[in-house]
Amino acid sequence: MSKERTDQRNQSYAKVLLDNSQPAYIRDISARGFRVYSPVPLPYKEGSTITCLIIPTDSEGQSFKISGEIRWNKLDAEGEDIMGILISSFEDKKGESLYHSLNMRFSKKIGSV
Repeated sequence: MSKERTDQRNQSYAKVLLDNSQPAYIRDISARGFRVYSPVPLPYKEGSTITCLIIPTDSEGQSFKISGEIRWNKLDAEGEDIMGILISSFEDKKGESLYHSLNMRFSKKIGSV
């Protein structure tokens, strides 16, 4: 697996429920995937497939489901488990649209105030 990143990664935040049972949250997002953070170790290995219920934190945001592949899983210096997830599919077109809206909400436009 190449360590070269081709997609811009944006700082973001949303709650996530992994496989309907493991709570976590997104801090970084790109067009093709995202990082998930958890204060407890997560029982997933690289290459595993996972379902993610994304729960935006704003009151207008609708929840949606994504399936993805775990590209890597590690503990950071603070003891948080961090996983990189590559999106493999969306539950439906509405979920795909909601994900792209979440990504755009946190993207920074050059020259904007």
